[in-house]
Amino acid sequence: MKRNMVSRYVATGLVVMGLGMAAGCATTDTVSSRFPALEENINSAKAVEAQVYAPTPLKSAEAKLEGAKSAVAAKDMVTASKLVDEAMVDADYARAMAPTEKAKLEAVKLREAILALREEIKKMPAVK
Repeated sequence: MKRNMVSRYVATGLVVMGLGMAAGCATTDTVSSRFPALEENINSAKAVEAQVYAPTPLKSAEAKLEGAKSAVAAKDMVTASKLVDEAMVDADYARAMAPTEKAKLEAVKLREAILALREEIKKMPAVK
């Protein structure tokens, strides 16, 4: 009786381990399956003019995407996964930074225009 119980526990454990391994091997979240999401993220950054207002993080994201593709071709999945993660962060940063930098530039231009108008007003003759 005791031997039968031990056999059941061992068999159950082996079945659970086998199912876990089968599920782990059947996962579809590979590095290359994340490329389209990354490319979409980079395109979103370009849509808000990141190439003008946040070129450094955008170029970094694009370079890391290419590096990840090269790493996948070389079968270095650890490096590829790391590069994809870093590229996602860089693309997100570029997408968030671009509108801020654009607003800063517009504020500087407005400030300069206001100063120019003040100077012109000072130069105008006084009204009697």
